[in-house]
Amino acid sequence: MHTATANAPDIITKELQIARVAGRRKIRLSSNWLPLIGFEAGVRHDVSPIGVHEGLRLTFSAEGRQKVYQRRYARRRSNPFETVVEIGSQSVLDQGIPGYAERLHFTLRHGEIVIRPLPNHTFAIRHRLRAENNPFAAMVAMTSGIDVRCLMDSGFHIDSVLEYRPHEARDKYDLTETGALNVLANARPRVLINEDISRVDWDTVRTLMDGGPQIAVMHVSLQCDDFSTVKGANIRRQAVDDLTTSRDLAYDALRMVETIRPACIVLENVPGFATSAEGQLFKIKLRRWGYEVSDAVLNAGQLGGLTRRERYYLVASVFPGFAMPEPGSIREESIWHELEPFLGGCRDVSHTKSLRDGLMSGRARLITRESRISPTLLKSQARQAKDSIYIDAGDGRYLLPSIDLQRHLNGIPVDLDLSSTSAELASEIIGQSIDYPMHEKVVRALHAHIAANVGSHTAVTLTPKPLTPSVLVPQANYAQ
Repeated sequence: MHTATANAPDIITKELQIARVAGRRKIRLSSNWLPLIGFEAGVRHDVSPIGVHEGLRLTFSAEGRQKVYQRRYARRRSNPFETVVEIGSQSVLDQGIPGYAERLHFTLRHGEIVIRPLPNHTFAIRHRLRAENNPFAAMVAMTSGIDVRCLMDSGFHIDSVLEYRPHEARDKYDLTETGALNVLANARPRVLINEDISRVDWDTVRTLMDGGPQIAVMHVSLQCDDFSTVKGANIRRQAVDDLTTSRDLAYDALRMVETIRPACIVLENVPGFATSAEGQLFKIKLRRWGYEVSDAVLNAGQLGGLTRRERYYLVASVFPGFAMPEPGSIREESIWHELEPFLGGCRDVSHTKSLRDGLMSGRARLITRESRISPTLLKSQARQAKDSIYIDAGDGRYLLPSIDLQRHLNGIPVDLDLSSTSAELASEIIGQSIDYPMHEKVVRALHAHIAANVGSHTAVTLTPKPLTPSVLVPQANYAQ
């Protein structure tokens, strides 16, 4: 005969999924812990609701209608004390446990078991969103305003923004507010959080968001440098060693999802994020939290864009059925006629060493009269690096695209205000931003997806009118 021993704690907790048998709900607690709190085989007990949908309480009762059962396993020692409590009365369950509950929390003390329904967050989110008069509120993180404008053009209203430009080694002065300033030049968020996503206090964020609308879309554009092949592998490894890497921001984005509990999440990054460990973690965690996840690598040239910019898109939703936009074909004709109106404003850099070095090394990326598509703009474009985009004019001259042409290549509306930034920062914002036509197709599809799931709300979108600033400040000339 084998004898097993165990010390009995004062309190034991456990979490289980509610069982469903032939369409009927059933609570089944099969556990070694029951004898340790006095619920031994044969002990009778009563079950009573704590309150409407607030849970159930089991207590000893000599005349109780239920009793504890025991399972026997002839050759199994891993569950030496296992006994079973079951609750199958549908009327009792309906009183104490809401029908949408999927998981239960058990608190076990001697002579008492308290069962509480755990929140079904996806159900609660859907319920709150359907109750909104305007169920298209967005919170945007890590933005300089271009994706904010795209969301607005697609029918969303911007409730809140979390934006902070990290300090870079080459920065000579504080630029942490520059992205946020550009957002405020183009949108009127209710809340602006000018704090680093990796350092912000999420309890404070939760308090700030209290009283606001249910967020329909949380849009986040994580830094892509450490997932991009543009940054060398050795430099990426060094960034991990000296803690200058941005790979761990995926964790902070997940904390943001936990805090905000949006109905949908949009994440865009370079294709390398999709296969990275961080990208897989992000996707798996959202699925565990009940989101339906769709993802794809999209090419701007196949979705109405003028560049070959590739981006990984992940869209997670509490509603099933979201579908990414279907890609088409890359244009057949040359894009030269798209460039011609802007060539007069492009600087002749034929004489510069950086251009010659780029041509000699093969790294310079050229647009010619025959080009059907433009190379992808980079954040470093304005610094005239070896791998910047140059225009081969065909007459021996090489031109550096102006900011207006960069804006046009990425499909950014001409009335988007970049006047609060310097020329170099405006180019950085454009270079690391979205391809507007491609991004707009994704977020318009998401708007229609939400509209189809929240009832009678229309999927028709309106382009917002230009903002009238409430505070007038001297304007910098970004094209200087």
